[in-house]
Amino acid sequence: MISDTSIIFYAFRYALGRKTYAVNDVVAAIISVWDTLPPTDQLLYHREIKEAIALGKAGMDMDVKEWKKILDFKVKNIY
Repeated sequence: MISDTSIIFYAFRYALGRKTYAVNDVVAAIISVWDTLPPTDQLLYHREIKEAIALGKAGMDMDVKEWKKILDFKVKNIY
């Protein structure tokens, strides 16, 4: 059976860079499971969001504002 966090990750990959109302829902879903994610997943989200923002490929300004909410959450220590 596929996990909820996998579905959220698929939604993240779909929504990052798109100009869609789904960004708000995806960001909220990621935040809701943030503390249960392994540090490697948290780091992946941070890295991909930062890269998309730096390249101007994170959507419209309102989308970037949403994605930055995830960057406010700390990545767990891997060690």
